[in-house]
Amino acid sequence: MTLPWSSLVIGALILAGISWAILEIRSDAAQAVRNSIERQNNEAAKRALTRSALTMTSVLLLAGCGTSGPADVSGLRGIVGTELAGARGATQADQRKIDRTVVGLCAAFVWTRAECAKHGEGGDD
Repeated sequence: MTLPWSSLVIGALILAGISWAILEIRSDAAQAVRNSIERQNNEAAKRALTRSALTMTSVLLLAGCGTSGPADVSGLRGIVGTELAGARGATQADQRKIDRTVVGLCAAFVWTRAECAKHGEGGDD
């Protein structure tokens, strides 16, 4: 028994349609797997970046909060002077030492104009 041409064509079209549907489903599944892997990679990269940022922050904080040897303060000693060492303000000589220190701080703009005015230096010009 022979099948008519139309039955063969219809069968071939149905087979082609089923094959196309299977290929589409497989393609969608492959894309879903790729998306899942990419999403996992992105999340892993974010976690790694967060860990790196936290580690660097911790390292920088520890480095900045550490102790070190004394720094060179010759510039500050030049501005403030060494007159104040030992001065107690009890005598006129002690008051001169305090005044010389204030003059250095005001001249270097370490204190504000108002602070200097309280000590009689850099008053209202």
